[in-house]
Amino acid sequence: MKRVGIDVGGTFTDVVLIEEDGRVHTTKVPTTPADRVQGAVAGFRRILEVAGARAEEVGFIGHGSTMATNMVVEHTGAPTALVATKGFRDLLELRRIARHDRADLYDLLFDNPAPLVPRRHRFEVPERLDWRGHVEHPLDMAALEEVAARIARSDVEAVAVCFLHAFMNPVHEQAAATFLAERLPGRFVTASHEVNPQLGEYERTSTTVMNAMLGPVCARYIRTLGAGLAGAGFGGELLFMTSNGGLAHAELVAARPVLLLESGPAGGVSAAIRLAERTGYRDAILGDMGGTTFDVSLIRDARAELRTTSLLHSYTVRAPSIDIDSIGAGGGSIAWVDAGGGVRIGPQSAGADPGPACYGRGGTRPTVTDCNLLLGHIDPETFLDGGFRLDVGAAERAVAEHVAGPLGISVIEAAHTVRAVANALMAQAMRLMTVERGHDPREYTYLCYGGAGPVHALDLARELEMTRVVVPPAPGLFSALGMVLADRQIDRQAAIEAELGSLDTAALQARFAVLEEQVTAALSEGGAADVELRRRLDCRYAGQPDSILFDWPGSDATAIRQAFEEEHRRLWNFDKPDQVVIVNNLRIEGRAPSGWRGRLRFADAVDAPAPWRRRAVRLGNTAQDLPVWRRRDLPPGFAVQGPAVIEEQSSSIVLGADDTARVDDAFMLVIDLGPEGGRA
Repeated sequence: MKRVGIDVGGTFTDVVLIEEDGRVHTTKVPTTPADRVQGAVAGFRRILEVAGARAEEVGFIGHGSTMATNMVVEHTGAPTALVATKGFRDLLELRRIARHDRADLYDLLFDNPAPLVPRRHRFEVPERLDWRGHVEHPLDMAALEEVAARIARSDVEAVAVCFLHAFMNPVHEQAAATFLAERLPGRFVTASHEVNPQLGEYERTSTTVMNAMLGPVCARYIRTLGAGLAGAGFGGELLFMTSNGGLAHAELVAARPVLLLESGPAGGVSAAIRLAERTGYRDAILGDMGGTTFDVSLIRDARAELRTTSLLHSYTVRAPSIDIDSIGAGGGSIAWVDAGGGVRIGPQSAGADPGPACYGRGGTRPTVTDCNLLLGHIDPETFLDGGFRLDVGAAERAVAEHVAGPLGISVIEAAHTVRAVANALMAQAMRLMTVERGHDPREYTYLCYGGAGPVHALDLARELEMTRVVVPPAPGLFSALGMVLADRQIDRQAAIEAELGSLDTAALQARFAVLEEQVTAALSEGGAADVELRRRLDCRYAGQPDSILFDWPGSDATAIRQAFEEEHRRLWNFDKPDQVVIVNNLRIEGRAPSGWRGRLRFADAVDAPAPWRRRAVRLGNTAQDLPVWRRRDLPPGFAVQGPAVIEEQSSSIVLGADDTARVDDAFMLVIDLGPEGGRA
């Protein structure tokens, strides 16, 4: 069975195909922002041509996309209504004021973005549960009938139901959701106890509303994609990458599309974990620099760092996801000069259409990619194996007009400045992921990917005093590769909200057993034979607003407290031995090993490789004529001494004078940095 991975990014749609013997084929096609399905199907057809395969031979497709994230940020989701407990319709407006739920805590001029649901579509229904989940006021069905009638007369396509304390007892939400689904056929109806059964009215409401606004659009996308692939001859299994780094069936993500918010970046982390298991690079900082963003994450002992709450454009979302921080510093991020004469990068991106100026599609604003081209880090003749020629003149004109001219410097100086600013932004993001969370980056390997990732990797590693950089095979398509290597995964949770000392450990075990049964059944429906289960807990000190996620150490209360406080000390450098510990949630992570486990085979290396050409690259203030090696020519065990360029279809990397790159048995490019090297 041949397997295909498709990653729809902001600029390119990346596609990989793995044959039965492990041989890997890759291709890139432009993303089609107006209808991303067109680009995905075009990529599928193209990879079949590249591999010389028939669609009928493909038994599996793993798919990831930034579509869900873009819909939230750009407010392009479906028109949505909120049905809330009487008195709580304005939760989305009030937000989490006490915690300053904003992008910059110290920005006094910060304006909250508009609520995800306008007030005219926020409805109240009399009903009330107490904090234990006991009914204080029954659900008013007559009021709910009136709400349904008002929604029916509107343009609303989705309905989010979020009642007070429904995470402890979903009886009212279940009744309301069933009633609304019957009265509003064709509308997408979702309830908070299904999406995020957890304490915190605002966070639960925000997450449920996001799920609702994504539902109709994602469902249409899933149907259209399935039909498009079927039209291309595909009849196998289609799975979708979710935020937790696992794959899920269309039915699950159609019901809970909020799980797709980190779909694209999660694929690269999944690929890194699988390769780490095989190669030994089990502790690594991951840097994914694509066309639109730079995404940084961390793996320890070949396991991803996870989080349950995150901010997306200042909107709170709670769903199990890989801990990934993103900044607008991709290759297509636009460089500009602010009113004070400072060079800024992003967050605006040139995207796929028109793209960077050098793409020759009408773009006139300079991007990081344009500057890397002018500095020689990208070759205009061999970009994407020569299938996509770059326009150096257009890049030079864009940089001259928008950066060099306003600053009164040369075009090359301006390109150096833009690259330096981009490096500084990315290095800071890496520090936030490591130093500020109790990790020393010098103890980690830097694993870089994304088309632009290797282009900046050595500078970033030196900035953080790291000594080793690893570039995986096909780095520009690494996230797409992860769609094939990842396993199926489902997460479930149950709210507890009780003091640790008062908990019945037998009752905890019983609650865990119920969740495990649900997860195992869900995975088994998809044909999984072996299911791996992982128990986890959310705990906090009494009086703290946020909880900490950690692995279940056993049913003994002392062991639970010890594990919690150990993680608390790592994160915050203190503990409170006399403080009461609150258990918030039980969590089960179920994983069905289904991803590709065999050895990957890329292009056959030659017996006696040699540089295939030379090109000028600016290192520091000087231009050097460097040998260029093709990565596909380098066999395992071969080493390249800098200064030199190693180039491949999707990216390139420039070695400094004291840097050495070697190819290991898994075709990973392992670069040991010299004491000086050469900064670009």
